[in-house]
Amino acid sequence: DYDFAENQPWCRTTHTLSFVDETQELVNIYDRDSEPENTNSAATPAEWNGSIRSAPDSFMVPTPSATSHPTPLRTNSIDTPNTDIPSPAKRRKLDSPFNFSDVFHNSPDSNSRLISSPPFRDILNGADSFEPLEPTDSHCSEFATGYSAVSETLARIYLEAPAWPLQDRHEAHLMRYFIDNLATSFDLCDPDRHFALVVPQRAAVCPTLLNAIFAASARHLSRVCEFDPYVADRYHQECLKHLIPMLNDTAAIMDENLLAATVILRFLEEVEVPVSGTDTQSHLIGTHIFISAQESSTVLGGLRQAAFWVGLRQEVYMAFVNQRSILPALSHCNIDRSFEPASDCVWANRIVVFCADVLRYCFGDSENSTNRDSVATYNQLVEYSQEWAAYKPDSFRPIFYREAKGTAGPAGAEASGFFPEVWLLSDSVVTGLQHYHLARILLTAHNPKVPRLGPAQRAALKVMDEEIKTDVRTLCGMAESNSKTPPNYVTASMAIAMAGDRFTERAEQEALLEIILKTEKIHAWPTSTAQTHLKEAWGWEE
Repeated sequence: DYDFAENQPWCRTTHTLSFVDETQELVNIYDRDSEPENTNSAATPAEWNGSIRSAPDSFMVPTPSATSHPTPLRTNSIDTPNTDIPSPAKRRKLDSPFNFSDVFHNSPDSNSRLISSPPFRDILNGADSFEPLEPTDSHCSEFATGYSAVSETLARIYLEAPAWPLQDRHEAHLMRYFIDNLATSFDLCDPDRHFALVVPQRAAVCPTLLNAIFAASARHLSRVCEFDPYVADRYHQECLKHLIPMLNDTAAIMDENLLAATVILRFLEEVEVPVSGTDTQSHLIGTHIFISAQESSTVLGGLRQAAFWVGLRQEVYMAFVNQRSILPALSHCNIDRSFEPASDCVWANRIVVFCADVLRYCFGDSENSTNRDSVATYNQLVEYSQEWAAYKPDSFRPIFYREAKGTAGPAGAEASGFFPEVWLLSDSVVTGLQHYHLARILLTAHNPKVPRLGPAQRAALKVMDEEIKTDVRTLCGMAESNSKTPPNYVTASMAIAMAGDRFTERAEQEALLEIILKTEKIHAWPTSTAQTHLKEAWGWEE
């Protein structure tokens, strides 16, 4: 097939060349879709100055039981088909070795390659090291070896055929419970609802993700009703058995479905950690490994981006309740911090990132910086919070707002009279405003400009207390007025646990205690430790 003229010029080579036939997999890689260009540029805030006391209020500013124990699903060992084919004269797209079309064809985000493509292509498309090579490249054999390792990884992660329909009715119940009751907590700022609609489909071919879903549902059920807690433990251990060995696998940590699994396991851990602290961090390292590996791809959308934002909100929660800095370095990720017009979800995510910045300032390197540098950074953070509140969309204004009455509400009332009524449009709006108020509480409490001694200190501390208490009341009012979403209560309980000791009136203390009692009883979040600490701080006698 290859005839050359006798006078054909040839390049001299220093080594013997080995020609390797392209397999179906390599042809598929050559023909893969190109990465979309990133149009979401990360804007950094302008030079800031100001004080927290002048920060506007967040929404009033005009805008410019189981008896049987199901067996955890285990990953099947599968072989990747290896069909000998002649080297094609023209590159052509080949089908995946695994048939995932039945799993992904109903994805709600049909335009997103990260959702509609088979998982093994997601991994390759997300790995910078796997670039197309010509067959005569001197590194082709090394590439083939690397791809072989990826294929082995995929065989350990994915099933050859979907696990649906599930054979065990109890497992089907756990899956439905996740979709109907837990996914909302993950999809707060995701209009495409990836955790409700995409994750269950991915779990059909990813046992690690499926076991994570079963474990989270079983754990939550065990906390709100009479459900065997050991069911969650079994699924949890089965999930970890496959997930932990993958933390050292370069291909595995690029898999967005495993990232989603670690985020779900982190949720399972959150419902075991008191809102007053004591972070066990058992899944913290794993979550950070996956997020760090994939953070540069999170701006592309899809499940990877959705899981990243959930992971960041989880980290904000853990950092706040444990009064520590944010651990993952966000500087490498192209996060939008601008004030350009955008969707409510984008505006909410901007303030979540800002809250992470504030946590880093309050509990991170600021302690080692000079006072002058600390004040300058503080002024920048305060100015950003003011700008965000001033430029946020009109959709962040309440549907209905009524000031707190300052007295206990009638029995059975939806909200206590101590808290304002703040009816908001959507979960993303509530999430954004609640993180705004969390950041205000932190900035007020860590104001470096407060006098250290003298009469001025007492006056400044009094003003600080009132500002913090106002933000706590607002957070509680948002939770009570938008009560169908569990994270709203969790965020309010975080603020109560950290600043509830500042409230001195017994009736208001009881109203705060009622919020954290609801958080545990209705939404399965552990608050008993916070209740004990607050009662001690208030001087209550049992």
